[in-house]
Amino acid sequence: MLTKLLFTLAVVALVVGLVKVRRRPTPVARPARRASRRMAVIVAGVVVAVMLGGTLVMLWLHWQDRHQVLQVSVIDAATGKATRYRVRRGDLGERVFVTLDGRRVQLADTDRLEVAAEP
Repeated sequence: MLTKLLFTLAVVALVVGLVKVRRRPTPVARPARRASRRMAVIVAGVVVAVMLGGTLVMLWLHWQDRHQVLQVSVIDAATGKATRYRVRRGDLGERVFVTLDGRRVQLADTDRLEVAAEP
């Protein structure tokens, strides 16, 4: 996520640098130069707005995915007894998870884990 932000800042810095370099005075065609400068600023603004919008959407989707509530069943292989828990996707590890009510559950080597989306 940090790389996306740094990439966005790098693009903004590049566009600002290009606009400053192109501001050198030339004696020919000043009105056309102003129009092209205005167009470059508009294009740069649109690009930055689209990148920031995309970053916000990606952050929202990532947050939403990590907070999805799942139904987790821990099944003891020896007895076949199943215990069900409700867990956020972000709190679910390979052999350890934290339930919605704050309990930390660590699975034994003989336990089997089944995960399903909540209805």
